[in-house]
Amino acid sequence: MLIQSPSDLAHYCRDQRKLQRITQTDIAEEASLRQDTISKFELKPDNVRLETLFRMLSALNLELHLTPKNQVSTETDKQSGWTEKW
Repeated sequence: MLIQSPSDLAHYCRDQRKLQRITQTDIAEEASLRQDTISKFELKPDNVRLETLFRMLSALNLELHLTPKNQVSTETDKQSGWTEKW
């Protein structure tokens, strides 16, 4: 999935959490965070600390992969049609 903003990332993480049928409390306990921290990230992710983000990703069994903008890594990315420079 192509993530273009903090909001996109928060929605993706929330959707993955729900697909896995995991509560915010479960993620918080696994990541040694407060449930309120998970809720704030899902609702307003703009100010999340990187350490917090990586703890949540780990608790969700997710990895973060980065690629150059002009390099398309998957068929899904090709279909997105993203052409903006920012």
